[in-house]
Amino acid sequence: MTALTCPFCSAKVKEGRLRCPRCGELLAATAQSSAARASFLTRYRNLAPAAAGVLALGVFLVAVALNRGPEPQPAPPAAPATSPSGPVTRPAPVATEAAPAVDIADPKHGGTAAYAHGDYATALSRYERGVKENPNDADALNNLGQVLTRMGRAAEAIPLFERALALYPNVWAYRFNIARAHGELGDWAQAVDGYRLAAALNVDDYVTHYNLGMALHKLGEETAAIDEFKKAIELAPGEPSFRLSLGISYQSLNRLEDAAKAYEEYLKVDPSAPDAEKVKSQIEMLRKPV
Repeated sequence: MTALTCPFCSAKVKEGRLRCPRCGELLAATAQSSAARASFLTRYRNLAPAAAGVLALGVFLVAVALNRGPEPQPAPPAAPATSPSGPVTRPAPVATEAAPAVDIADPKHGGTAAYAHGDYATALSRYERGVKENPNDADALNNLGQVLTRMGRAAEAIPLFERALALYPNVWAYRFNIARAHGELGDWAQAVDGYRLAAALNVDDYVTHYNLGMALHKLGEETAAIDEFKKAIELAPGEPSFRLSLGISYQSLNRLEDAAKAYEEYLKVDPSAPDAEKVKSQIEMLRKPV
């Protein structure tokens, strides 16, 4: 069966799935996924180095799944395998079969089912009830924080993630989620710190490295961002957008030939990219004699 690439977290998903099993975002159809990625990849801004325009990259911060458990869950939102005392492993990027029905009366599972169907108000209510019933349930705290972040209420989510981390400081998902919430608020220094802690717990997660690179990019720390983009590319060489980000950081440092090469690699990985012609024009501009 053909695998699609989630435009939100870059996971490989079997064709026909409604939502990504890794991040829970709606996929709906291949055309919708392509359109979402095209929108992400075709944002441009003008700068002056060597008379070349610079591609502008929108912030690509992705959410991790809601629940923590001993095995990756088969239905969205998928769960990374975690341990209270050690690092977690990256969830399988390819979707499995649909999960069995869950009891929607249970606050935790009912919230997850509602979240998976885009019913954030119901998910919020379920998780709020779960936290009220057990204030020391780290999963419920994390899940409630995730819903709030998804609803644009990241400032309210951060204290919940902090409470979850006070209980289990070595859970990658909690570190990732609080970093993402800081990024949603534009607090890039805190986001960088959070993603670095998350990366230390889960060194093989390409999205963590990519998000860390983007947060560093927002701070203007392009050399460090380049290192993270390279790590993401090494872990997920088939994801073209990572190479586009790498090229942008090179270009910000006026390393124009390196930028051109990164853009060429982007086109090799995805020759039919929606913005292919614009990227080709950008490469020509970078190599145009001054």
